[in-house]
Amino acid sequence: MEDLVAKDLIYKQALNSIVTSEYPCTIEDAIRLAGLQFQVLYGNHNNAFHVAGFLLPNINDFVPKQLFAQKRAQEWETLILKEHETLLGRSQEDAKSEYLSIVKEWGYYGTTFYPPCKSIGNKSLPNKVIIGVNYEGIQLLKPKNKARISEHLFTEICSWASSSGTFAFEFGNQTESQKYTFETKQGSIIASMIQTYIDILVQMLKNGDEDDEFSESESMTSISEAD
Repeated sequence: MEDLVAKDLIYKQALNSIVTSEYPCTIEDAIRLAGLQFQVLYGNHNNAFHVAGFLLPNINDFVPKQLFAQKRAQEWETLILKEHETLLGRSQEDAKSEYLSIVKEWGYYGTTFYPPCKSIGNKSLPNKVIIGVNYEGIQLLKPKNKARISEHLFTEICSWASSSGTFAFEFGNQTESQKYTFETKQGSIIASMIQTYIDILVQMLKNGDEDDEFSESESMTSISEAD
């Protein structure tokens, strides 16, 4: 990523999603990411300054909210400082790149989540779900831990609709389809987000068809990596 301004913006967005637990992660990943965050902010580990107590005043800015209670603040600090020591010589930009490469491996990356909503008449779904939308399609997740219930790619979504109090989408194929309906005030926003992604993907396909320099496989690769 050559545009450093854009890279910094994407890094800060990912960082916020981790610390607020919008993107759930394991303790191991949290420690690794916090170490990289520390390297971005403070550079190489310095035994004279990076000692016990250095990080405590801002420890909440480094640890995901939903994980914080699993360890004492002092223990989090010790683990993060130890991780930071392993990053000696890593440049600020390289630390940002590694941070993003870790987060991009997760299915949540680039996903916009909407407040938990009630499932209406969907017997195969829990009573409440979180709807997530990204450039690949729609994800349904459990509100408590964001465990994925199902994923529906745009290629299998037949239609979607919204009203002032609902959102619904139909998925499947020409011979068999299923419809999910949800009670949510975010319906029009979700529908608009989906339409935006569809418009972008259609334009990318159109541009790929018009550009003789790119093969079909290369065009599909660019779509799968877009964010």
